[in-house]
Amino acid sequence: MKRSAALVAAVVVTTGLTACSTTVSGRPTPAPRTTSEAPTPLDALNACTLLDQLLAGQGFTPGQRIGVRNECGATKPGYGSVSIALDPERADPPGTPFDVNGRKALIGQFTGPGTCEVVLVVTEHARASATVVLLSGDLQDEACAAAEDLATSLEPLLPR
Repeated sequence: MKRSAALVAAVVVTTGLTACSTTVSGRPTPAPRTTSEAPTPLDALNACTLLDQLLAGQGFTPGQRIGVRNECGATKPGYGSVSIALDPERADPPGTPFDVNGRKALIGQFTGPGTCEVVLVVTEHARASATVVLLSGDLQDEACAAAEDLATSLEPLLPR
């Protein structure tokens, strides 16, 4: 009986010790990225830096980051908004294939009237997109012409 009481006491003490944790002081740091993916050529680019460069002197607001991905947008009173996104991995949306400075691209109205997006192929999976949203939904052709112009200006800044 004494032996089983001693065994129970040993188990309780051991369990109590292993259940406790030590406190580590200092600032929390994020865990390192554990993705097996290699860096992409787009990792070195900043969408807002590129957008501001492309829109300089045209009356747009400075580019503002959109969401958590590498996307940036700017607005112009009386016009609408433009944005570019640099996606290391993106599926191709349905659209009309065409060519921008020798680079494969797709153009289409992917989100609604008065909008147009040009998606440029950067690598097998990486894509850069230029999107224009005009204040008037009646201006579809103008939106696509503006998106194509923005993509044409963006294309030489992208890695090959």
